[in-house]
Amino acid sequence: MRILITGSNGYLGKRLVKRYGDRHEIYAATHENLDFTDEDNIRAVFESFRPEVVVHCGAISDVGACGRNPEKSLKVNVYGTQNMARASADAGAKMVFCSSDQVYAQAAPQMVGRDFYLPHREAVKTEPVPVYGQHKLMAEALCMEENPKSVILRLSWMYDVPDEAERERGKGMFAEELKTAIAEGQALKLDSNTCRGITDCAEVAEKMEKAWNLPAGVYNFGSSGTDSVYETIRKVFARFGKADLVRCGGGGAVRNLLMDTHKAESVGIRFRSTVQGLCEYIKSDSCFYHKHKQ
Repeated sequence: MRILITGSNGYLGKRLVKRYGDRHEIYAATHENLDFTDEDNIRAVFESFRPEVVVHCGAISDVGACGRNPEKSLKVNVYGTQNMARASADAGAKMVFCSSDQVYAQAAPQMVGRDFYLPHREAVKTEPVPVYGQHKLMAEALCMEENPKSVILRLSWMYDVPDEAERERGKGMFAEELKTAIAEGQALKLDSNTCRGITDCAEVAEKMEKAWNLPAGVYNFGSSGTDSVYETIRKVFARFGKADLVRCGGGGAVRNLLMDTHKAESVGIRFRSTVQGLCEYIKSDSCFYHKHKQ
């Protein structure tokens, strides 16, 4: 199968290229060989490669950067996605758009009750506060308008074993930082105001092949959870007898980015829970695990 992957030098994109490169014909698109804000450039690539599946990971994914430069975010994250969806429809290719749990980042009501922290289903009406979340939601709508057969995946915060370049940039290091804190007895202050799932990126890449065969629609695509980041990591550390290292950090807006994953599960796509995934990630380092297991 011919698969075009945008953002192929990004966090998820590079893992997709690595996983599927031996099994499929891959066009690994970066900004250097495909500017998806340029419709002529897109047309030339599509005519040459003739993709059967388009996995659109390319984006400005830095939430702060999008807030500082909303015009650039609009051009890349919204209209760039629209361009890719239109081109995929014209080519008869399946469009898979990688969206974000940030579409659920709404302002909390004045009186926050437990109901505010229930995981979101895909059909819920949402009015995200961050520009990034707003633009991802706009892009979803335009994607379905241009190519009604699109599959839209709302992804969570992700982690994986970092490569050398990621280590140098400190990208995707959250799970490694947890491992270090357990190993060295370092206390961690974590956000008690934000509830969200955290997903092993390798698991997302593994399940992507099922994703491009899904019926059209929007899917929460990642690990489930019910707690704040603080509560979640405290449960992880408790498995290693280290719960007391996790301290409750304050401040910040109250946010619920939790995703209800029943829709994906109903079509056979099931992720490990956030706690299970992180615990198994830590245990997968056998030297570390045998030294620190309780």
